[in-house]
Amino acid sequence: MPGRQDYGKFTINNHKQFKTTLMKKAILWVNLILLGVLVFSGCSSKKNDPAPTPTTTQKNMKFTITTTGLLASDDFDLAVVGSTAQGTTTTIFKLNGVVQSNQTSLVITNEQLRAGQVVIETTTPIYLAAFSASGFSATNGHSFTFKMEPSIDGVAQATVNKTVTTTVYTADFQYKAQ
Repeated sequence: MPGRQDYGKFTINNHKQFKTTLMKKAILWVNLILLGVLVFSGCSSKKNDPAPTPTTTQKNMKFTITTTGLLASDDFDLAVVGSTAQGTTTTIFKLNGVVQSNQTSLVITNEQLRAGQVVIETTTPIYLAAFSASGFSATNGHSFTFKMEPSIDGVAQATVNKTVTTTVYTADFQYKAQ
């Protein structure tokens, strides 16, 4: 019979289909093995950045955030989380001068950023503030700017100034009291 191949005990009527199925299974198994290796080796029990001790330096921090050209249709958000050295303080931030009770993290939305300048201040000295920014312009040919001016204990830090286009932008920033 044309197209019929004999593989020992098995007879395959379509050699090309057999090879395609075999390759799909091989690729699947290779991917599963790689996934297993990544899952078990990706996380280690060793801490590279141990938790700070209560004697760790803590400082007041302030972040002034502005956007220019941000549209309602654009997708842009900013998240911040803070921690004291002891990790027990539950109220850490003021947002535009208003204390955010029981908040160790904040999400600043597109709407808040479009409303004008956003100022995030600590209510107590902290050890760490970590920011995550992400988004993109939803309109072809349109871009907007994101600017963050950090200050630690009144000392200006390097300003973050980014033009965001239709290409997805993601960035993380950490500020430690040192």
